[in-house]
Amino acid sequence: MKKPLTINSAWLMFIMLFFLSIITMLFVVEFRFLKGIMNDYEETIRQVAINKTSFFLNNLQGIAEGAAQKVDGHSDRNAALKELPLFDHRITGAYILDASGRVKNRTGSLTGDLPLPKSRLPRQGSLILGVHTGNNGQMVVTVVTPLEKDWLALDFSIMEFQQELTQEFLDNTCKVAVFAGKETPVAWPFERELLDQFSGREEKFYAGQLTYDVSSVTVGDPPWQLYFFLRENNFDAYRIITIMLLLFALYCCLYQFLVELWGVNSARTYFENIDFNIFNHVHEGVIISNNAGRILFANQAAHDIFSAKGPLKGAKLREVLGHIGDTPGEKNRYGTLTLKTADRLLEAIHSPIVKKGKVLGAVTVIGTGGREEETCGRVLCRLMEALPQGAIYVDRNHRVIQANLMARCYLGSMETGISIDAVDPELAGFIYRNMGSRSVKRVHLNSRNLNGEVIFVYDEEGIYAGTLVLLEAPGQEVYPASTPEQAGAKTG
Repeated sequence: MKKPLTINSAWLMFIMLFFLSIITMLFVVEFRFLKGIMNDYEETIRQVAINKTSFFLNNLQGIAEGAAQKVDGHSDRNAALKELPLFDHRITGAYILDASGRVKNRTGSLTGDLPLPKSRLPRQGSLILGVHTGNNGQMVVTVVTPLEKDWLALDFSIMEFQQELTQEFLDNTCKVAVFAGKETPVAWPFERELLDQFSGREEKFYAGQLTYDVSSVTVGDPPWQLYFFLRENNFDAYRIITIMLLLFALYCCLYQFLVELWGVNSARTYFENIDFNIFNHVHEGVIISNNAGRILFANQAAHDIFSAKGPLKGAKLREVLGHIGDTPGEKNRYGTLTLKTADRLLEAIHSPIVKKGKVLGAVTVIGTGGREEETCGRVLCRLMEALPQGAIYVDRNHRVIQANLMARCYLGSMETGISIDAVDPELAGFIYRNMGSRSVKRVHLNSRNLNGEVIFVYDEEGIYAGTLVLLEAPGQEVYPASTPEQAGAKTG
């Protein structure tokens, strides 16, 4: 039964997944909430501009109808026209038109007819004809209202309306442009030269370094066109990127949780094709543990040595071996160590199990007599032969001490004591350049198209003792063999 994941680490990983899921959900809800607030804010801005424009047009029509009643009730129309500027301060000109649209009476110094279309004179109510330049050079809007026999045309200054829109939408977040029809600008929030670049059909408008999203709405009859320029904020892009990053982090945690739960990267699965019972035939204790410090396998000799500890499988390595037990968050102690039991001193070799630069666990070989070093060496040689990669151990004098069958298949026949320079100069050069490193080094041998990992070994005093090299062909599927003969068959 495989239990590579401890209860504590399983709960820790589950808690991380739970909180990361909650955070992702909160971010999604928060982004939806913020998006709703932004949409409400933009709609409020639009409604303010629409209301102001509608009120301005309706107010002009109401004043024009009131002025028409005042003119109809006055016996002297010329005198009545002169009094109309007092009726509303925005009135800059007043005209009496006949049925053909020609001016009969007027205020001010304007000569000739009004520069307005005369084909649409209303029969009842008021009609806003258009925008043009008035007597004083200012922009005015003309409103026509029927009298008993003629029509009253009034010019209203739009300066106050323009100033009100400018003050209301002064910042760069939102700007509003108003056009009488689709061509005559009533209010333009940007520089005058940018007006020539605006056609009214754009979805985006560029003003200097700023980019605006453009939308429009029609108000009044005849229609006035309102254009809204909302500064681009890239909120949707930021929202998508943030959520994607959170989902990616959640996926990585879930993947790691499943990997650890199923034991994909554990030391046990690394040797799952090896019959561990083979270690029950040696006289030395052999213990294999994972990187969480839990014992995955202990042979019969190890159980005999630590009989007082009870069953060793599933126990913590620290509880069995004391100071050499490796636990998460603490620095592992590898090498030749001394164990003290109740009645004797034992020597142990504690070595890491490494796969693709990741420490998956450790193997501990415990000697019981005067032949500990020799026996441990034989056990480690047996382990090297069981590895699916080519394994070479080079001593501090750069001579090959041990090489398994896979290594000899990759690099050729190697006699014990041969210099690594004679075996492969490229590998030897890599070892010389990186000597002194305390981390696993990746190497690619171009001359042989091999990938490898180089691990530098140090004794208890921190002095360089040798180098362990693991080699494999690119793209090779690693299936550990139980015997050297099986390893040779797979490489063949």
